[in-house]
Amino acid sequence: MYSMKASEAILKIKALFEDMPEEPKKEEPKKEEEVKVEMKEYQLKDGAKIMISALEVGGSVQMEDGSPAPDGEHELADGQMIVVEGGVIKEIKQPEAEEKVEIEVEAKKKIEEMESAFNATISQLKEENQKLHSELAQIKDKMKNGFTEVIALIETMSKVPQVDPVQKPQSFKYASSNDMKIEKLSKYREAILNSATK
Repeated sequence: MYSMKASEAILKIKALFEDMPEEPKKEEPKKEEEVKVEMKEYQLKDGAKIMISALEVGGSVQMEDGSPAPDGEHELADGQMIVVEGGVIKEIKQPEAEEKVEIEVEAKKKIEEMESAFNATISQLKEENQKLHSELAQIKDKMKNGFTEVIALIETMSKVPQVDPVQKPQSFKYASSNDMKIEKLSKYREAILNSATK
């Protein structure tokens, strides 16, 4: 009986596995390179200093000693408000511009002044309108009374009996002033003569 030596058996087994594809070598996990984040110094409104990686949502915020900034709102010296949760910026609130506020106040004052002037003008126009209505009513009353009086006068005149016009004299004798003097003188003469004869 043929007996195989152990070394020969190992070679045969090895030959059987030579045709098999080699298993890929497991790559050792690379150590994550620590990326150094550059932190920039910012000052809060109260004077405290903080370090921020990027002034945007997602930027990390640390205190000056390197500890994470406490959660909450932190107002920067320039007026911006950052909302921090877990040492990370969650929201940035921009300050309202003072100029905008001043412009709004001035615009509001202007609107109030214009509204006041408009209301005064409306009130004045209403008063004038009422005055004109009153005067117009008085004129209407006067005209109505005048028409009433005219109608009454016409009615009165219509009730007066009408008389025929005076007839002209058929003949009119014109006497001059000289004739009248002579006539008067002759009357005086006759009167004197009559009295003398008596």
